[in-house]
Amino acid sequence: MPTLLRLVRPFAARSTYLRWAHLVLGSTLAIPYLALAITVVGPLLDRGLLMPPLPAGLVLAVQVVFVLAACTATALVPVTRLLEGSVSKALIGGPVTGHDIGRAESWADRWRTAAWYLVHLSAGTLVGALTLVVPPFILVLLVSPVLDSAGLFRAHPLYQWFGLGEPWAPLAGLGLVAAGVLLVAGIGELLSRLAPVLLGPSARERLLHRVEQLSERNRIASELHDSVGHTLNVVTLQASAAGRVLDTDPEFARQALRAIEESTRRALEDLDHALGVLRAEAPIDRNTAPSLRDLAGLARSTDLAGLELRTDVRGDVDAVPQHISREAYRVAREGLTNVLRHAGPVPVDLRVVVDDGELSLDMTNPVGSARSKCRTGLGSNRRSGQGSKRRIGLASNRRSGLGLSGIRHRVQALGGEMSAGADGSRWRLRVRIPLRSSS
Repeated sequence: MPTLLRLVRPFAARSTYLRWAHLVLGSTLAIPYLALAITVVGPLLDRGLLMPPLPAGLVLAVQVVFVLAACTATALVPVTRLLEGSVSKALIGGPVTGHDIGRAESWADRWRTAAWYLVHLSAGTLVGALTLVVPPFILVLLVSPVLDSAGLFRAHPLYQWFGLGEPWAPLAGLGLVAAGVLLVAGIGELLSRLAPVLLGPSARERLLHRVEQLSERNRIASELHDSVGHTLNVVTLQASAAGRVLDTDPEFARQALRAIEESTRRALEDLDHALGVLRAEAPIDRNTAPSLRDLAGLARSTDLAGLELRTDVRGDVDAVPQHISREAYRVAREGLTNVLRHAGPVPVDLRVVVDDGELSLDMTNPVGSARSKCRTGLGSNRRSGQGSKRRIGLASNRRSGLGLSGIRHRVQALGGEMSAGADGSRWRLRVRIPLRSSS
């Protein structure tokens, strides 16, 4: 039964007829080469116009060589791979649809394209010729009982030769139809398996693509660590602050809960986008990532957590290349996460300067022991106008993460420099990124 199903499936499969169209297209592409070989090359050699006449067998051999050489020359044009790849993905289907086939960039790609082009045109010529010749004969077989009863063409030699008057002639016609469909399905399946080998990426291209995938996944993981890690630290502080003042200052608690809702919503959006990229379900749109223009929003998100971010921006941040602006924002966000993690909700000064082809970012905060100090947060109740400092506890958060090493990696990738360490009674993070060489 499974064998019977495999034999019947091609008759109802849409791919069978799409692959037949692909093969017929191959026969159409072969017509100009065959026409030149028959109408130009053959007469020149057969009639002795350029040299003494050659034997018919040798003329045929030269014509075949001419067709193969002309097809190969066409296939070596870089754009041929792009065109053949597009047509094959649309009509053949199968594994080749998972590959991004572009112009041939190397001679290895060109020779693989030439092999595919010859296979396509050769198989197409066979199927195209059968498509022209066999259907009329099948039609005659199917209607042969009518022709026999009317006595039409009964005396014709071909009528007797092919047994058109026999009762089994219509069955033979149906058999030819089935054989034709199975032939097209078989050749199409063979081409679908051959296409990824000859049109797909080479081993070097697959390796480079894999490296790009891993690099992108690492970038997503780093971005997810910065974004979600920062949000979780902020939400932890906001929830702690709201819980401690829930009875004494309900309005502040409501503000903290609204901030938690907004922060977690953004974190979920970042997480959903990252998972979509990792599953290759979502396009990578880096233009929507936050940049230095969003520092005000970063300050608001940390305010209710008790971390007061005082920003001093000098220069035109809009003139900073987008990819540098994104990375600088992530550096600032990761720096704030480290402050929350190790120093607690302390005031932070962030100075951003764009000047003389360089972006500088300086972040400082008081140095203090998270255990010895009772982490004072600036959870300002602006609606009540109190602006009072609220003392909130913070459980020590010592989880491992990218931290300073992640910041250093980002900065060095842009050709910049990064330093971090104690500066008197304060902790200072310095970042310098050149704008011209990085852009």
